[in-house]
Order: sequence, then structure tokens, then C-alpha cells
Amino acid sequence: MPFLSFAIDGRRAFVCLIEAALIAAMFWGSHRVLGYSMWSETSFDGVFHQAIIPTALIFAAIVACGGYQPDVQSQSSEMAQRVALGAVSGGLLVLIISLVFFQHDRPAAPLVVGIALSIASLIALRLTFTRIRFDVFENRVAVLGAGERAARLTSALPGGARDRIVGYIANSADRTMAAPSGALIAGKEGEGLAERLRRQHVRELIVALDDRRSGAFPTKELIDCRMRGIVVSDVNSYIERETGKVDLDDLYPSWLIFSPGFKTGVARDVIKRASDIFFSVLLLVLFMPVLIVTALLVKLESPGPVFYLQTRVGKDGKPFKLFKFRSMRSDAEKDGAVWARKNDDRVTRVGRVIRKIRIDEIPQAINVLRGEMSFVGPRPERPEFVEMLSKEIDLYEERHRVKPGITGWAQVRYPYGASVEDAREKLKYDLFYMKNYSAVFDISIILQTVRVMLFALGGR
Repeated sequence: MPFLSFAIDGRRAFVCLIEAALIAAMFWGSHRVLGYSMWSETSFDGVFHQAIIPTALIFAAIVACGGYQPDVQSQSSEMAQRVALGAVSGGLLVLIISLVFFQHDRPAAPLVVGIALSIASLIALRLTFTRIRFDVFENRVAVLGAGERAARLTSALPGGARDRIVGYIANSADRTMAAPSGALIAGKEGEGLAERLRRQHVRELIVALDDRRSGAFPTKELIDCRMRGIVVSDVNSYIERETGKVDLDDLYPSWLIFSPGFKTGVARDVIKRASDIFFSVLLLVLFMPVLIVTALLVKLESPGPVFYLQTRVGKDGKPFKLFKFRSMRSDAEKDGAVWARKNDDRVTRVGRVIRKIRIDEIPQAINVLRGEMSFVGPRPERPEFVEMLSKEIDLYEERHRVKPGITGWAQVRYPYGASVEDAREKLKYDLFYMKNYSAVFDISIILQTVRVMLFALGGR
């Protein structure tokens, strides 16, 4: 599914399954070897409490810390740090839950041993995986086209992309030759497109022709590829799938109209609203001590109100007052609204910290409970900026089709935006979220928000 940040391809699916089985084995084995049966009245209860619950919690913690992010898979030290942090955090959560709900008067030794073995085993296993190639899981991709669209496809893909582009196939529909000549897949005499791809062991063909209206569009050959089991994908859909954002640079209105997604319905709205209320109440309850301390520090450091009420644009373009902890001087906008700059001198010392780890955003849970925002969605922007950006960026106003959110897909995938180009880039992620929304997608974003807060990513 495209909404999972760790991109479940064959290799990562294999790694996830092995790691989940390893965690479960470590916990189950520690209980068996040490001779304790801490919760098991029945066999199923034993497996559930001693293996499944710890595995789920540690796995979720690793996801939240970015241990499955594609951009860290090839960086051994960064990857090991994130896996270790996730495993330790998940292990502590397992220990706390066990002591509070299940432990009672039974020894905690098997649990502690299971956590320690899981952490050590996960790090060792992941470091081993970084040095192993899984060619059997490799998706070999060819690009039909060697012009401008094909070259743009290559530049759009992130570093460490999971697919291997084996080459480009030139076509008369290309306006120019932009792909590197050394990467072209040459055909033998009398060889059709499908045969050429099968010879290169290609599993997927990306159609990236510059001119689809031309009579050179190989309709019959593409049908032949499909009939022979080769996946044929449109370049825009492929970029969306691999990058987690919509490619505005090469977007045809027909693609936006006819592509699947952008679904709405009563059931979806009810589930979304219920989850908004649940996560907002949970956020306020869990962070209440932090909120109280933050309010005191804001008040003590500089004169002015604790909370800053700022007008933002909500669903269907309706303005509302957004709650935030004040992180700047009271006179920060005496000359009008401007984007926050890096090392902005208007930000207070307390404000610099709470903005970096996003604590200043937590009061927006009140906006969610009032129905003005959702927990997950595009970030609400100020009316002055919306007016300007709507003129500069096509489709910008479409992000107001849904409620804005405290966190969102753009927030966990892109740093703080402070320019028109940044706003355009974040719109690509917002449209992807709107197109692919699901409750599971929201949970994935919430988990990744924890990573953003822990590593202080993107705040200003």
C-alpha cells in the first residue's frame, strides 16, 4: 500500500516479517528458558501476552522512530540508532504495561531479558541486512520513452529507490533525447517490445512518452506486454506510488479526474471524526503535565498571553481561530504576516524549543474537538498566504476540500515551508494524502509524527 512510509516492497516485507518473528521468539524463549509463566492461563493467552503484545508495541515504536524509512536503509549508523531507539522505547512501554496490568507479584526477569535480547538481535540483524542484496525481491523496471518525461521520472525518484531502472526504450513519440544514451535498451532485429523486456527480466514497464497523441504510441505492443504478465504503469501513477506525492510538474487534468482515489462518504466521515476525538483527548491527557509546564515557562519568559490565537483557513475556505502556545514576542507581527525564518530573532528561547519539538501545536487539539480541524490533514495556512499562493500555484485551493490537521503527510515528509516553492512541494504531499486517505494511513502518519518530534525535524 502506498501510504506506508516504509514502502512494503518484497525486501522490506521480508525484513519486517523476520524482525517480528525474531522479537516474538526472544520474548517467548525468555519465558520458557527462565521457567516463568507470567500470564498464561491458557496456551493462547500465553502466546498473546508473552509474544504478540510485546512484538506489536516494539514494532510500532520502531516505525514511529523511522526505523523503516527508505532514506535510512543504506545508512548503517543512522538505521541502527533509530532501530535501537524504537526497540528501547517499545521495550519500556512493554515493561510499563506489563507491570501495571499483568505483572502483579510475578518476576519481571523474563520480560527484561526478552527486551534486552530483542534490542541486541534487531540491531545485529539489521546491520546484516544492510550488507545483503535480495535480488529475488528486486523489481526490475524499464521506461518506455527517452525524452523529457523519462528524464524527469529519474530525477523525481528518491535516493535509494527500491526499484532498479534497467534502461530506457526510445520511441518516435519522444520530442528530444534526454535520457543517457548508455542506458538505452537496444532491440534485436524483428524483436517485439515484450520480447525485449523479457530478455532483460523486466517486471514493470513505465510509460513516459512525451507525446501520447502521436500515431507512434505503441498501443498493440503495450497490450501484448500486459497479456504476457508485464505490469504497465503510467509515469504519473508510478511517481506517486514511489515518492508518496503527486507530481504537479507533469499532471494532466484527465489523470486527476479519472484516477482512483479522492473518495468520500458518511462512513468515512464518521470514522474520521471518531478517531479525531479519540486522539485529541488522548493527546491532551498524556501531555497535560507538559502543557502546564510550557504555559508557565511561556508566561515567565516574556510579557503577553500564553496562547496565541491566529486566523487560519479551514475546510471550504472558512476562516477559524487556531490555538497555539505563543512562541514569539508579542509584537512579532507588528509589520504584518511573514513566514517564520530560520533562526528567526522574533522567536523566544522557550519558543525555539517548543517549536522544534512541536509542543506549541498541541493546543490545536481544542480546534479538533470543536470540529474546526482534524487530527491528520493538510496544515492550515493564513488567509494572506492562501490568497497569494492560490494565484501562484495551480490546484492550491483543492487542499481546502478537507479539514486541516495538527499533523499531516506533508509535515512528516517535508521540512518547514517558508516560500512559494515549499508550499508547492507540500501541496504534492497534501494531494497524495487526500487521494489515498484511509484510517490506516492516518495511524501511520501519527506514528511518524512521533519520529518528527523525537528527532526535532523541520521545526523553526
